Amino acid sequence: METTMDILTAMDLGHQELPGERVEGIRFTSPASEPVCALCAGTGWRRAGNEESIGYRRCTCVEARWVASRLAAIPALFREASFESYQARNPQQERAVVLMRGLPEGSWYMTGHYGSGKTHLFYAQYREIAAAGKIRCHVRTARELGEELKRVELDRDFVSPVMAAAHSCAPYHLFWDDIDKLKPTDFKTEVLFELVDALYRQKHGLTVTANYSLRDLVERERIHPSIVRRLDDMCRVIQI
Repeated sequence: METTMDILTAMDLGHQELPGERVEGIRFTSPASEPVCALCAGTGWRRAGNEESIGYRRCTCVEARWVASRLAAIPALFREASFESYQARNPQQERAVVLMRGLPEGSWYMTGHYGSGKTHLFYAQYREIAAAGKIRCHVRTARELGEELKRVELDRDFVSPVMAAAHSCAPYHLFWDDIDKLKPTDFKTEVLFELVDALYRQKHGLTVTANYSLRDLVERERIHPSIVRRLDDMCRVIQI
């Protein structure tokens, strides 16, 4: 018989169906103005199967809420960013948007000067993956990721959502904005390598933006060479 934690874990990893009979106590709270789902009565699970085999299937309302929460992570400035709304100003930018639009689930290392449109394309791809709802994804700035990894070191009870997803077998894509602004002195390099290596070994997706090239990351001692090698193996480099 599944515990509440089992069910929540299954939901988090994107399982569609779960056998068992215990769903009581699991409720998805919503504002009073938001109607309770008529299919699952707010539990998040719909009964499935027959008299001989009873199970519970995740309700479609759960995925809709997950998609909404992922899209809410997009900053207001880029809330409307899409591949269609990107305005290329030179041939290399035109090439970049064509490549990314043709492979929206691909791994990319976008580099270029300020104002070139890297972040627009970054959130345009994030929107594509988040709205599809098929792949779990997180978006982090360098500061946010640094703070999360630092907490992993300092608090043994803390479970990093990014690190947990990176080690999971379930499809995952990490969006990492401004990698060159990360301060590796704030935490051990081993923690960052563990994250990138887990993404690499599990064949997850990774999209990165930076003002520096991969070579510059090493020469300016921003990121350890072993991590840069993983980035080079995983991502296709695009000059914006």
